[in-house]
Amino acid sequence: MRTASVWATESAVGKNIIRQLLVPAHDSLILSEDETETARSQYGECSTASPDQTQPDDGIAAVLPIDKAEGVIEWIGERDPIPAEKILDSFEGAIGFTAYDRPHSLRRPQIGALHSILGYQSSGLTEPGTVVMPTGTGKTETMLAWLVARRPERVLVIVPSSALREQLASKFETLGILQQEGIVGPGALRPRVGRVSGRFDSEEDAASFAAACNVVIATPSAINASSESVRRAFFAGFTHLLVDEAHHAPARTWTEIIRAFADRPVLLFTATPYRRDGRTLPGRVIFRFPLREAQREGYFSKIDFTAVLDLDDDDEALAKAAIARLRSDLAAGHEHLLLARVDTKSRADEVHALYSRLAPDLAPKVIYDSLGVRDRTAALRAMRNRSSRVIVCVDMLGEGFDLPTLKVGAFHDAHQSLSPMVQLIGRLARTSSPVPIGEASVFIRQDPKQALSPLRFLLREDPDWNKVLSDITERATEQADELSDFEASFIETPPDVPVGLLEPKMSARAFKATNLDWDPLAARRIYGDKVLDGLVSVNQDNSIAWFVIESITDLRWGDIPSIRATDYALIVLFLDRSQGLLYVHSSDTKRGLDDLVEAVLGHEPIPVNGFDTFKVFAGLDRLVPTNIGLLDARDRDKRFSMHVGSNVETALTEAEQSNKTNTHVAAKAFQDGERVTISAALSGRFWSMRAASNLVEWRRWCHDQGTKLRDSSVDVRSLFREMIIPIDVKERPPHPFLAVEWPWDLYLGAGTSSRVVYDGSGVLLTDADLRVDDYGTVGHLLFSVVTPNWELAYEGRFSERGIHYRAVADDATVEAGRGTSSPLSTWLNNHKPTLLLSGDRLITGDDRLLEPRTELAPYPRENLRTLDWAAGGVNITVESQGRERRQDSIQAFMARHLSENQTFDILIDDDRSGEAADLVGLRVEGGNFHVTLVHCKYSSKPEPGSRLADLYEVCGQAMRGARWRDKAALPLLEHLDQRAGGYERSFGGSAFEIGDRGALFKIRQQAPLLFPRFTTIIAQPGLSIEASSVEQLRLIAGAASYVQAVTKGGFEVYGSR
Repeated sequence: MRTASVWATESAVGKNIIRQLLVPAHDSLILSEDETETARSQYGECSTASPDQTQPDDGIAAVLPIDKAEGVIEWIGERDPIPAEKILDSFEGAIGFTAYDRPHSLRRPQIGALHSILGYQSSGLTEPGTVVMPTGTGKTETMLAWLVARRPERVLVIVPSSALREQLASKFETLGILQQEGIVGPGALRPRVGRVSGRFDSEEDAASFAAACNVVIATPSAINASSESVRRAFFAGFTHLLVDEAHHAPARTWTEIIRAFADRPVLLFTATPYRRDGRTLPGRVIFRFPLREAQREGYFSKIDFTAVLDLDDDDEALAKAAIARLRSDLAAGHEHLLLARVDTKSRADEVHALYSRLAPDLAPKVIYDSLGVRDRTAALRAMRNRSSRVIVCVDMLGEGFDLPTLKVGAFHDAHQSLSPMVQLIGRLARTSSPVPIGEASVFIRQDPKQALSPLRFLLREDPDWNKVLSDITERATEQADELSDFEASFIETPPDVPVGLLEPKMSARAFKATNLDWDPLAARRIYGDKVLDGLVSVNQDNSIAWFVIESITDLRWGDIPSIRATDYALIVLFLDRSQGLLYVHSSDTKRGLDDLVEAVLGHEPIPVNGFDTFKVFAGLDRLVPTNIGLLDARDRDKRFSMHVGSNVETALTEAEQSNKTNTHVAAKAFQDGERVTISAALSGRFWSMRAASNLVEWRRWCHDQGTKLRDSSVDVRSLFREMIIPIDVKERPPHPFLAVEWPWDLYLGAGTSSRVVYDGSGVLLTDADLRVDDYGTVGHLLFSVVTPNWELAYEGRFSERGIHYRAVADDATVEAGRGTSSPLSTWLNNHKPTLLLSGDRLITGDDRLLEPRTELAPYPRENLRTLDWAAGGVNITVESQGRERRQDSIQAFMARHLSENQTFDILIDDDRSGEAADLVGLRVEGGNFHVTLVHCKYSSKPEPGSRLADLYEVCGQAMRGARWRDKAALPLLEHLDQRAGGYERSFGGSAFEIGDRGALFKIRQQAPLLFPRFTTIIAQPGLSIEASSVEQLRLIAGAASYVQAVTKGGFEVYGSR
């Protein structure tokens, strides 16, 4: 016999309704054969009535059909709700804890979670408990099973959206599939479920609503519509709190609700407890079902993951890739749908139009919160009946949404937090479906600022994604291929530690290896069961091994027997057969390594230590010591001393006198144009202050250091003599002042939105120019801050405390966001600029002079180059071409000269305040990324000569431009993109001589995996090469020395004959 659903009379308080399902719709009602005249099924037992009966004795009764062959049951009687207390009584003994591999049982993750929850809530602990269950493993049914097993008096359930509120409420009203599958007995009644959609007008309304329910489902926004006193009364009516999609819990509105239940049990359910912003969930994780086990059990299919790179139009490329996959799936007989995810309504409309143009036959639909109910319902209906194969959504189909045929995902705007993305990907991976489905696929836009695949961030959420997601991204460069192949070469790794997430510090010790047939697995003999999961992971060519040591240690802050600390140490070994060296890294730097080395090499350790370790300083430019340790073997009272800052000169001098020894030296320098830190100790350890982004980078770094360690031609004492010593500045150095540059942190994201404002007109701080007003060698440092609309003079005064900056007259204001502002002079004293002087000298932001310890020779006159300026029609007193593209300018001539003699992907005019250079040329060639910076300067007179003043500013500009080599020149590319956009907005034209913003975007995507190679050009036709003076050549030599050391690139000077 079959029946439709029978609902109790609905009650409401304002917009908030309470519903109870008396009889679920089903077709398995069986009439009793005895005289009790009852009907029963897995949903319970009820009395029956004859067709002529009008009212049962109590409650409702099933009216027996006249024609039993028809089999349709009708119902009579009052539809009064069953009291909440009686429902709780019906749960007594209604659920059995049957093993998951037996009939009528919960799934393995569900029964595991249920045991963990009940056990935790019986422990007396009051912290919230978090249950982590991957999407698709039956999280909702676990909540329902807990409801029946625990029999809580009244439960409040918090969800993030109204759509999920409705979906979850319908599950609680029916008890899901628990009775249908025989997991919960037929005696259990369905609970009274309240839905909170809006505000309560009084405390009495809120309290009475809660008291009438077994379960109430609400969103934080609906609860917060009521006043604070009403909310308190409402919360007081509940004994337990459940939080669904708990990765939202750190949000303020959610946190306030959880705190209101500080004295009552709180359960949080989520597919992932991790957030991209680093904020943690409250309480403790009491159960976690691993993602790898979910896939092994068949709850997830394998997912093909593709990051789409190298785009002219990233939306279109992403859409085309996803549509192609959908068509391929449909051709294979899979009933798949495509989900395109965006951030905003306007983006949804834009992307929907794109899909409608590319695939009109797939009838794309769009859905978002503000869409009308009728249109939203129609869109969802079209998805479910598959009359539409593409849906564009704004955060609508992730949490709580269930449609297994959604199998192709295109993330046009990826979530800032990856938790919702995990939800969406999880839904794509569902395996159960009434129609044929295949494997899922995910397409995501590769951020041009990120060299690594977005998959890396998912791995931070859960390392098991490495097993679920198959990264089929086409690699843009050989370096990316190398990294992918390297990580795949480790066949066996600890389940919770994917090799792709290892980021060891750049540190190691080197040992000479006479036996190149090593045995890395011998490490297990040394550390035994301390090796995590007993695994020493070795790559296929047997050159790298790594493992994690798990140690139980005593607390450092007390002797408490019941508490022990667990410490994890990473050890990495790299056998460089080409150098005959074994490199060993240990994150625990105090751990002895000799026994390990002897075990894996099979011979006594032969460390590279002593003075030879300092060979790692070889080949570095502008080497500046920052920290030196000295050991005095004769003076017991002052055996060890530490020297920092300007005191390092004392340490180096004393070390040269043979009575003291450098125990360690830490320094900063430039290597191949990149800022680096490097340190070494007599013990044999060498290190950098940064961490490797992966093991490939650490291996490459070790090999580079080993090349120096093996070089017998390196003289360590000469390295120390060539170091640049920082000197505290208390008076003006007697050298020409060439240039000022903003703190480099500004260009790396720290304060990039700060503006400098005067008289109502402002620009970004980095777009304001700093111009030297006096190139002299005495008096205060004089310079101006220059913008298109104003310029203000500033000065730097020297004293015992360093340099103090002040406005000469009017002062500008720096607006740093969030309403904070300060005078520019104050800002300059808190964020001191770098000052560039002649002779390869500079004063750092901490008021220390860095200068070579040897005098520079004049720049070779034969290295100066000439151009036929006159034949090019150049007026050598005109520097800039301006917006009108003045063809007789030095800048326009250089643009023509470069275009005719070199190949560029991009040549851009950046000649404005805040410039990187007057002209910037970019070209990608193989694995290299070529950058040409051209600095032009007008002649002060119509004829070339030997005027020193014609070179001061342009040499300073060249030195200032060298900083753009830092961070692989990525800040330069971002700067050029912002400037090109600003030029278009301000002047309506293009700053590009060659290429466009699309070409620049392509280079930005490739650049993180390319090696930048710089060329710096000075163009000053007022410089007569034949008449050039020694002072001019020394000035150029200082600029060349600095630029070449910082960029490790070419340096060219163009003048007149």
